[in-house]
Amino acid sequence: MRKTGLKVALGLVLTCLAAGTAGAAHAERRMYSYDPISADAKRLTGAGLTVLFDKKLTGTRIEKVLATGVPVQGRLIDGREKDLGPGGLKAISGGDADAALYEIDPKFEQGRIYIRAFCPGSKRLWLSFSKLAIHRDLRVQAFGDDPKGGQARLCGTLDFSYRGEWKLPNGSLPDPMEDWSGGSGPG
Repeated sequence: MRKTGLKVALGLVLTCLAAGTAGAAHAERRMYSYDPISADAKRLTGAGLTVLFDKKLTGTRIEKVLATGVPVQGRLIDGREKDLGPGGLKAISGGDADAALYEIDPKFEQGRIYIRAFCPGSKRLWLSFSKLAIHRDLRVQAFGDDPKGGQARLCGTLDFSYRGEWKLPNGSLPDPMEDWSGGSGPG
């Protein structure tokens, strides 16, 4: 009985140590900028797109999208494929079924501006992102809800070339509406 109690105690200690290590492995906040390649990307973003995201051991979580050349930003929330209609991304013609799906939050920043610009007539906007990686091009697809209900529609495929990573200020989140970078952007 003593051995069993010792094993349980040792198991609890190891579990606590593992949890402490996992907790210490906090997210690394990063910001990449991209130049537009495709016609949709040029039309909808002008000078390009900047993506603010957290990189964790468990994966990447995109927090915001920002127009690189103008002060417009949108906060992203997790997108649910079931909201796109039956079959999700796989059922939408031209949609990338393997991309990460997010939804623009219309209540924060300029979310409604993104919705109107990317999918006129829609009340909701989902963005799917290819994998974010340094020196890797990015594909973003915009999907809008069908005003009559039913399956979401593909509103645009935006292709970007990697431009660079922003150096973030220590200890605080960047405010893209302010010039916190000291005049130096990615590059």
